[in-house]
Amino acid sequence: MRDIDRTSSLLLTKPDIAALAKVQRPVVSMWAKRYRDGDRPFPKPVSTDGRQEKFSGTEVVDWIRSRNLGNSDTLAEDLALHAALDHGSALSRDVVFNGISALLCMKAMLGESLADLDAPDLLDEADELDPDDEFLYGEIESLGGELGVFASFADQMADAAYTPAQAFETIMAQRFRLQRADLVDSALAAPALELCARVCAALTADDRAVFVDPSVAGSDLLVALRSVLPEYGEPMAMTGEAPTAASRLARRRLAVHHWRRRRAPEGGFGGGFVLDEPAMFLTQYPSPCGVGMTDAQILADIDNIALQMGPEHRAVIIGPASALVDELGDRQADAIRSGLVRSDRLRAVFRLPEGLLPARPGLSMALWVLGAADPAVKPADRWTVLADLSAVELDDGAVVGVIADVTASMGTWKSVLTSAFRHGVVDKTAKLLATGGALTPPQTKRVRRPRFDGAAAAGRIVELVDATNLRAGGLLDGNLNLRVEYGEAGGLRMPTAGQLAESRDLKVLPGNRIDESDLETGEGVRVIGAEEVLGGRRVGERVIDRLTLTTRYPSGRYTEPGDLVFCTSPGFGVVVDVEGSSVVVSPARIMRIADPASSGMVPELIARHLLAKGVGARPSGAIRSGHAWKGWEIPRIPPDRVPAVTEALHDLRERRRAATELLDNLDQLTTTLIDGVAHGALTVAGDTETHPERG
Repeated sequence: MRDIDRTSSLLLTKPDIAALAKVQRPVVSMWAKRYRDGDRPFPKPVSTDGRQEKFSGTEVVDWIRSRNLGNSDTLAEDLALHAALDHGSALSRDVVFNGISALLCMKAMLGESLADLDAPDLLDEADELDPDDEFLYGEIESLGGELGVFASFADQMADAAYTPAQAFETIMAQRFRLQRADLVDSALAAPALELCARVCAALTADDRAVFVDPSVAGSDLLVALRSVLPEYGEPMAMTGEAPTAASRLARRRLAVHHWRRRRAPEGGFGGGFVLDEPAMFLTQYPSPCGVGMTDAQILADIDNIALQMGPEHRAVIIGPASALVDELGDRQADAIRSGLVRSDRLRAVFRLPEGLLPARPGLSMALWVLGAADPAVKPADRWTVLADLSAVELDDGAVVGVIADVTASMGTWKSVLTSAFRHGVVDKTAKLLATGGALTPPQTKRVRRPRFDGAAAAGRIVELVDATNLRAGGLLDGNLNLRVEYGEAGGLRMPTAGQLAESRDLKVLPGNRIDESDLETGEGVRVIGAEEVLGGRRVGERVIDRLTLTTRYPSGRYTEPGDLVFCTSPGFGVVVDVEGSSVVVSPARIMRIADPASSGMVPELIARHLLAKGVGARPSGAIRSGHAWKGWEIPRIPPDRVPAVTEALHDLRERRRAATELLDNLDQLTTTLIDGVAHGALTVAGDTETHPERG
């Protein structure tokens, strides 16, 4: 059969190009304008329909790739799918969507080019692979006289995506653009899929285990699981079955990803079913076929699964927190959930953050892990691990913590007691049943605060009051003696930092490149980086161990007293390191005055001048910061005036330090008083004097 490249003749409008490249519509107009000339100009329109320009799809894809623009890594396969869906025949988009997915499934199972087969041969192969028309024959037959053309499209998509499985996932990604409600309303976000898949894989110890999803149209979780299972294994899946388009699509998708399939129990999963082999249940609510289920119906479904679980069965279930975690207002739902808790099969409960169901971003989800009941555990010793991750981002660290907690929760009562849980809290089942309500960890178990010591707080207040009075008295009583003389401004142009660097009166040194993981708090060499320069941290909060600095950064340099430390990115700032012997971390840099006494340059004077001028600040809307440091004007004074200015600035700096300490004391005094009064351990006497007596 002749290979027909229909993508070469596909015409795209600018909105089509934006959708293909995954950018905003105005970006395409900007590309056309900015790259109008040059060696690789934006493609010229092939035709114009009224005011709407149309461009060659192939030319546009080649140009976007050559310029490394856009946000899509699947341009070619997306273009092929776009061409297929806008093929111009009488077939509906749903027929085309299902037909191409069936052809890709057949290509994956055959392992050969479909374009080499004519239409009768394609139908024969489909009949051979699916003799009972369970998942693909009907979809391929529905393409009718266009079957050969769409077989060519399937080949092009698989070639562009490198594998039929990746091309199939490109099709699945289009379900949102095509507004397939049966596929979109229950689609979980990637972090939720990864969490469930990794937890499931971690709990699967038996290679013989069959992975069971009782829903009749779900496939997202099993596809996510396949990506974390051994690549060359042959996992076995068992799913619910129904004669619906979504259910057939799910079976095709699993076949593409090389899942072997075992038939569901006789009668399905609706009633009491029997599984006599090791099994790992992995399912979600809402499922594609159960979007409208109530909390009671969801819990009844889960209860049906739990009732059939034997010693070799486990389950990972994700569903709405309203059913799995929150306090229930429905008596029937509450009774079912209480029965599940009482059964000793509910081993771990995790409340998850919002946003994991894109169709309903405000819906909170939760994760349940079920294990077989241990008959050796006394009812009084049964437990459940509870965790609240509603404010935790599901990054790799969080997922690793969940896996560790789940693994520990599946052990014996003795092993649970000796485990250090990352997120979870162990709660006795009897207590959960007695208190009722939500399945969330009690706050008292998550945060253990020592008994508030009123006597210690009263004593601390006396110390802080004395220190505050002492420092305040020093500020108020100390005489500030600062005499100045005035005259006409000289009007002389200040030298620039670049000129002073050329004359070697000033030296600019780069900051040290130090790994963030080597920085810590406590004792060590003070660190000054962009955070300190910009005021995000106080100088001295971060340090680096001196031995680490010596061994890992042998060429590291220290500051000298009076060095100016500045940065222009991510913002502009400058501070004076009065004491020296600090480590400056890039992107901060050092500006060092060669000889302050003879050069007439005073570090604090320079710093205050640069900050007042805002010479390195980034203008609003600008990409880069202001003037480069070489253009900064540096104030100089007569050398004989340097000692007096230095002494005055030193006095002001010490007073500023004392004022800062006074504010710190006032903050500590306020916090201690509030804590004591709030705990009922302290009262404030009417005469406002502090009496550290037991009241």
